[in-house]
Parts: sequence; structure tokens; C-alpha cells
Amino acid sequence: MALLLFGSLLIVFGLLAGCLLLIAPLGILEITPGIGLWLLFPVFSIGGYFLLTLTPRFAKLRLLAWFLSSLLLLLAAAAAAELMLYASTLMQPAGSTLILWYVLIIAGGLGVVATGAFDLKKLIPKLRRSKPEPPPPPPAPVSPKTKH
Repeated sequence: MALLLFGSLLIVFGLLAGCLLLIAPLGILEITPGIGLWLLFPVFSIGGYFLLTLTPRFAKLRLLAWFLSSLLLLLAAAAAAELMLYASTLMQPAGSTLILWYVLIIAGGLGVVATGAFDLKKLIPKLRRSKPEPPPPPPAPVSPKTKH
């Protein structure tokens, strides 16, 4: 139980660090991300996911791990959208866009690997389609009985 809580908390902290890196070029908040934030984002994300997979009942926690991994993909999509806005000159970055490329590569890579490790049909049983049953074999032809 402790690994589950600590692993989930680390992933959330990793996502928070990624969000802070994502907000920095916007200039909304006066954030100057230091090297610590750059390092904590992948370390917390990978470490939390690793601890989550070490839990004894990981089979029951796959949906939680898939959800947290999907949040990494959402973070990567936000970084890609922000890069697109800067590239189209609809917005001007307050700083370097290197941070956004970093978040896009790290969050996208981790998210793809982590979510790709799961078969969604196994995670959510309702999505699993039941295989159609083969039709029953045709009845054997009835031959007329002959009397001797």
C-alpha cells in the first residue's frame, strides 16, 4: 500500500514539475525553472511509475497506472500545442522554447511507453468484445430406416 501511495504521489509531483516547465515560457507566472525542476520532472515520473509497478497487486492497479500515463500524454499534447502557437506567431514566448521541446520529448516518450504497455481491452472488461460463438454443426441427416 505504501508503494502505491508513494509511487502515485511521485507521478503527480512529476506531472506538476512538467506543468511548471510548460507554464514558464507563457510568462503568466514569474517562473525561472532551474536545473532541479528539469531533473525532477523525468525522475519523479519514471520513479513513480516504477514504484507503482512494484506493488504486489499491480494487476488491479493497471487502470490507475494507465490513467496517470495518459496524463503524461496530455502534458505532451499541451507542449505541442504551445509550440504550435509560438511557431505560428499567435503568441510570443517569454523565454526559450527549449523547455517545451524537453517536456514534449520526455512526457511524450514516457506516456507512449507507459500507456502502450497496457491492453485497454484487458483493463476495462466492458470494452472486450465477446467472440461470436461458432454456429452449431448442422444436424446429421436422418436416413429412413428400412425394415428387413
